[in-house]
Amino acid sequence: MTDIRLPMGDSIFCVRAVILCLRDGHLLVNAEQGVNFLYLPGGAIKSGEATPESAAREWTEETGLPAGPLRLAGVVENFFPHSGRQWHEIGFYYRMAAPPELPPTPFTVNDNPNVTCLWLPLAEVRKRRVVPLPVRDLLEGPGGSVRHIVNRA
Repeated sequence: MTDIRLPMGDSIFCVRAVILCLRDGHLLVNAEQGVNFLYLPGGAIKSGEATPESAAREWTEETGLPAGPLRLAGVVENFFPHSGRQWHEIGFYYRMAAPPELPPTPFTVNDNPNVTCLWLPLAEVRKRRVVPLPVRDLLEGPGGSVRHIVNRA
């Protein structure tokens, strides 16, 4: 199966599945060497793969742990420049409680030694650059609802 990440002229179209992993008032975020923003665990879905399957697969690839129950929190259509190109990303964001085996301290993801997972207090999400920025709205939305957000950076 191939990642759904397609070059289209001067832009790139992609579809991602992402996990909003929460524990004790903290959100699990990824920090990467040389990158000035934080982002969430997840990645491109593959052709023929449903987004919950993709989110669970990405979670296991990054943490080595099986994903817990996932609940769709929202869909974000994100338009942004990155590495000299314009991106059109459709992201499916799933909430998940942190499994107890997940370390409470920062740890390196299994599939990329340049990426560290760390726990960001929810109060800090609006103060730090966590992308895409509408993640803030998904976290603060009413419980049980699914939101659709269009973000043009």
